[in-house]
Amino acid sequence: MSMTRPPKARLKILQAAERVVKEHGAARLTFDQISKESGVTRGGITYHFPTKDDLLRALVIHDVEHWSRRQSAHRDKLGDQPAAELLSQLRVSTENDPERRRFVGGMLGAVSHDPALLEPVREFLRENQPIDRDMPQCELRNWILRLAADGLFWMETLKCTDLPPGMRERIVDEIESLARSWNGASDDQP
Repeated sequence: MSMTRPPKARLKILQAAERVVKEHGAARLTFDQISKESGVTRGGITYHFPTKDDLLRALVIHDVEHWSRRQSAHRDKLGDQPAAELLSQLRVSTENDPERRRFVGGMLGAVSHDPALLEPVREFLRENQPIDRDMPQCELRNWILRLAADGLFWMETLKCTDLPPGMRERIVDEIESLARSWNGASDDQP
């Protein structure tokens, strides 16, 4: 009798590891915890992820893929309006997603210890948001907006400040307004 691995074991492992990272941080992530959380045996886990570093890299890739899917969803909703690509990037960065912030916060120790874990993020950005020293002024402005959106994400993730009620929405609205005005779209578009 041949035993086969469940086809979704890898995803179950990643989802369980993500929950552990959100709750306890990457430093406390163990295969025993993942096994308990996912129902996949330790052997099943090491089949997919021989080392903890392999699992951490896979978690980063999984997060990048999630980010990319969210960006595509925003892009689809925006249709062919001017600045749609930029707006979709900004909207993913400014989504009010406490669970994603918990995950990223839980991964900080691991990526501080091993910056190479962020290589999938760097690769994604090189492909999707290239930066060139001689870029035209309009693209430089778009980068400034991306940095503002990312700054909001990191301020909230690191809990650097508590924004007064309504301020977050005003900031996001202003970032999007600037994106539209700098890229030939009117402010009354969704």
